[in-house]
Amino acid sequence: MQGPLFRKSFVLALLCISQDVFGFAPSAVAVIKTAGRQAQRAPITRASTSVVVSSSSSAEAVSSISAAVPPKVQAVLVLSSVLVLAGYHINLFVKERNSNEKTWRAYQAEARENWSRHVRTTEGWLYAVQTLRNAITAQTFLATTVLSLLTLITGRLWDILRALPRGAERQLLTVQLISVALTMLLSAYQFLQGVRLMTHAGFLFPVVSEGTVVDNIMRRSQNCQWSGLRYMYCSLGPITWAVGGSRAFFVTSICLLQFFRKIDRKPKGMGYEAFQGGGI
Repeated sequence: MQGPLFRKSFVLALLCISQDVFGFAPSAVAVIKTAGRQAQRAPITRASTSVVVSSSSSAEAVSSISAAVPPKVQAVLVLSSVLVLAGYHINLFVKERNSNEKTWRAYQAEARENWSRHVRTTEGWLYAVQTLRNAITAQTFLATTVLSLLTLITGRLWDILRALPRGAERQLLTVQLISVALTMLLSAYQFLQGVRLMTHAGFLFPVVSEGTVVDNIMRRSQNCQWSGLRYMYCSLGPITWAVGGSRAFFVTSICLLQFFRKIDRKPKGMGYEAFQGGGI
């Protein structure tokens, strides 16, 4: 570091001396004395102020987004977004219980139950271990991914939160931060619960040769995986709320509603009718 800094100071001093000779620069002696010290202090100054400037600019951006929409309109948009997502899932659960219409979640749960019966009947323990290993690896990867994204997002929001002054904007960002963290933590928790249940089922397969204990565990593992994915999808709402404001949250909720309606439909042409209520 000393060599490049000395060369830069030396070149700067020569330029200043040449300008001083031709009469259109201030005193070059003062520049020679301070050039080395300024060159050494400049990187430290930039490094110490970059984080402050970045956090303050992000805080100003959050303030401008919040100020662009009146508070009453923000409250209506946020409440509407939450009601859209909550109402859809309440209607989905009621439809699964009170009607004969099967959703994607119900078909997947039945598929795992039938798979468990098939393994127990054929005693395909090696095949079962390989399948469970792949499923456990996939859900562990999803849980790790969600927690990594949570660390990055909440870390950035926390820096912005500390830069904001005390007031309504800081309280709003605190609610947004809690919403993001809650949905993503629930997602990771459900994935890990699915891993726990499948690991337990792997030990019970050779031991419990009769009954439906393992079948029920596999159904619960599928419900945990579905819940983990659903919380992960729903976390996009609070994230866009924190980044783009209440209007972005509302638009994201409408898009998620259309996406959920598409993926929760009864699957067709995939062979699910062959094992519905029976063996594979």
